[in-house]
Amino acid sequence: MFPLLDGYRAIAALLVLTTHVAFTTGESFSPVVGPLLGRMDFGVTLFFVLSGFLLYRPWARSAMAASSPPRLGTYALRRSGRILPAYWAMVVFTILVLPEIQPVPWDFWVVHLGLLHIYIPGFTLEGLTQTWSLATEVSFYVLLPLLAWLAGRRHRGDPSRSSKSQLWVIAGLATLTWVFIIGRSTLFDGGTGLSGFWIISHLDWFAVGMTAAVVSTRLERPDPPRWMNRVVDLARETPICLGVAAAIYVIAATPLGGPIDLVDGTGTQIAVKHAAFAIIAIFFLLPGFFGRWDAGSTWSRFLQHPVVVYLGTISYGIFLWHLVLLRLIVDVFNLSIFGGGFIPVLIATVLVSVLAATASWFVLERPVQRWTHRRGNATGRQRLPSPAP
Repeated sequence: MFPLLDGYRAIAALLVLTTHVAFTTGESFSPVVGPLLGRMDFGVTLFFVLSGFLLYRPWARSAMAASSPPRLGTYALRRSGRILPAYWAMVVFTILVLPEIQPVPWDFWVVHLGLLHIYIPGFTLEGLTQTWSLATEVSFYVLLPLLAWLAGRRHRGDPSRSSKSQLWVIAGLATLTWVFIIGRSTLFDGGTGLSGFWIISHLDWFAVGMTAAVVSTRLERPDPPRWMNRVVDLARETPICLGVAAAIYVIAATPLGGPIDLVDGTGTQIAVKHAAFAIIAIFFLLPGFFGRWDAGSTWSRFLQHPVVVYLGTISYGIFLWHLVLLRLIVDVFNLSIFGGGFIPVLIATVLVSVLAATASWFVLERPVQRWTHRRGNATGRQRLPSPAP
């Protein structure tokens, strides 16, 4: 139904991969280009917004139509099957193979296999640091049924009033994030501790996607508000949307957004970067959510190119495997950390990660997804979309 979103997933995964290669080779610290590469962690924002959009839509539709919401058992089964088996395979490989983290104590196994490492200090392992966002994503999966109930419990069956009620609740969730961001940066950890990985620190990014889900669902019904039609008009001006996103991205790459790793950033810099990433995501994704999806525009043709769609299909595997493979590639090239070699290391990491992700998709991810969908269909339960995180 949203044919451009696989392409956006591909972009998100490659952004995350590229920023890690740039940091590892030291390219992030070069002038001009370095800050732009360093801000490619924006790919995480894209993943969060996409999840908020795709996973909340069934609940938004249910509230407006007063129909049955997604069944929790089916939802839990499919989310678990989508995320955990491939993640566990990568964790086991990393813990067993990556030389620099050997030996790994037993409790590190438990914490990482359970996606608990963003809650317990001192459990960060090289090769697995990117999975903080996966732990945050899983937190959203757990909370989503409750958030959806809160947002959709009023005015069920009335699309106009229900959509307004949902948007007010979602706005409250975003506000909660900003209260927490301001509080943690000024009161207890300067904004750079583990609390920066928790769901409460990123709920506004998911809320952006949830808002788009409400608007998209309301537009499917008669007489949508005029402002929603204006959103569609803007989304169809693809050059404007991408231009605004690019301009704000450049601003985020300046000192206003803080240092690349944010270790020494101020609370204000952290807030600027966080807000900038949300705004960039809004403009960047508008054409994918509400724009023209035919092949008439260059952007649409690019995102629907078979290679891009395939990379989006295996994007979860790229996200999972690229960091441990990057560390091994650096050893194979006999390079030191921050020692250069950005282009050859990037090419090698992309190629090897795509191969690993392909194997993950065909051997593990796709068979598990087919099983969970057969099981859900056999019990007459509602089918849900399965976006990669």
